[in-house]
Amino acid sequence: MKSQFEVYLRLKPSNNQSQNAMQYQLNHNKRLQVILPRHVKFGLVNNSRDNLEFNFTHVFDQKSTQEQVFSTVTIPVINSFLDGYNATIFAYGQTGSGKTYTMSGAETWQLRGVIPRALSYIFDEIDKRTKFEYKIYISFMEIYNENAYDLLEKRHLETPLEQWNKIALYEDDQNNIHLKNLSIHQCNNEQEGIDLLMMGNFIRQVSSTPMNQSSSRSHCIFTVTLEGCDTTSETCFVSKLHLVDLAGSERISKSQVEGNLLNEAKYINLSLTYLEQVIIALNERMKGANRQHIPYRNSLMTTLLKDSLGGNCKTVMISTISSENDNIEETLSTLRFSQRVGQLENEIRRNEKIDLEAVVKRLEQEKLILIRELEQYQRGGNVVNSNNKKLQTQQQMLPMTNGIPLNQKEITEKVELYLNERIPQLDIKSVEEAQICFEAMKDLYNTRMKEYVTELTFISEKLQKYDEILTRKKEQSSFLEQKENSSPEVEVYRRNESPQINFKKKPNQ
Repeated sequence: MKSQFEVYLRLKPSNNQSQNAMQYQLNHNKRLQVILPRHVKFGLVNNSRDNLEFNFTHVFDQKSTQEQVFSTVTIPVINSFLDGYNATIFAYGQTGSGKTYTMSGAETWQLRGVIPRALSYIFDEIDKRTKFEYKIYISFMEIYNENAYDLLEKRHLETPLEQWNKIALYEDDQNNIHLKNLSIHQCNNEQEGIDLLMMGNFIRQVSSTPMNQSSSRSHCIFTVTLEGCDTTSETCFVSKLHLVDLAGSERISKSQVEGNLLNEAKYINLSLTYLEQVIIALNERMKGANRQHIPYRNSLMTTLLKDSLGGNCKTVMISTISSENDNIEETLSTLRFSQRVGQLENEIRRNEKIDLEAVVKRLEQEKLILIRELEQYQRGGNVVNSNNKKLQTQQQMLPMTNGIPLNQKEITEKVELYLNERIPQLDIKSVEEAQICFEAMKDLYNTRMKEYVTELTFISEKLQKYDEILTRKKEQSSFLEQKENSSPEVEVYRRNESPQINFKKKPNQ
């Protein structure tokens, strides 16, 4: 199934109401028309275009609320995720344009963002879907200076960044990405999920810059993994929801950052450049160009988001822009990038898997039923004797009544209807008609016995196949269990199966 990328735009409220505010018009909350400034100081010559138009799935103006953004953008994505489809929501824009506010929110509960609201909605929906059994797992990581770190490792609360274990990536023969040193935490309710989010945000790298007093200096990926099973069948699925808060791009000539902030800005801008290269390559391939290679491996972030950008995933982007003319160049860059993203589409499918234990149990039950049927057939005589008694009873029940003589074809049809209990009795007139009835019963009996023998032979062959399938399934289940018990990632998952999170309030920086 094809899934078009959805791109939403959110305008950050302007800090001042002077003429420095960006001039724009909204049409039906889907089309943004930016009216370009013509003053020389903005770097635009007087003969440049007066305005530019950009189309989006939806445009949120400066007065939009967190609840409006969540209900419009996130709820359809989460519903798809709960049905077994992979999904990604990521925020993109320049530094200080409101990405972290949109994804995580502000300090008050009323201003919480997409991620905490998503956790609440997921657990509310799980309680409503009584037909399914669910398990929720959470991981939280950041990409800082092109290195990945676990944000849910308690040891990171007390140790400096230099002593943190880096997350290592490796790829298997099926091109699946595996992560080492990333903990996975089972989450049983909304509060546990919120605690994990707060812990990760507390550890995350944040600094004050001239462009943003609380600037995120890393890309963060909050992942919710869902295991669901239909209790009325053997259908199970595993789906993932990535909620991504990208670090904001910034012009170093404008921000005037130095030292460590300068180094962070270089890594951020470089990774966002690689992200744009991937989007451009995917666009070229969609338009029919002979583009086979997509540069996912150029950066850690694009490698981790490979499925989100060109694989089995429903992907949504929230672009955030400033509402001031001082940032018009960065705003236009974000808008143009958003238009390219909106042209992409992914091929998505439901991530179903087979519950081996349930399959083995069902096959064993079917095997017992077939064995009983085979034993009845092998006794044989009882089946024939019971049928003979039934025929004798039917012969005794044939009444003699007056009526129009029936020909042989009609009598045979009447006998078949009678044996199938479609009519309550047979009306016969003479001994000849009774003889025809008996001959018809004999023929039908022989035909049905042949069909029964054929069916039982098929059952016997099917039973032998079930024995073979059960043997293979049990061997496969045993092998997978041994493999899981020996996997280092599972050891990490089990250690963090029921996390208890205690941390102190983060001091003001």
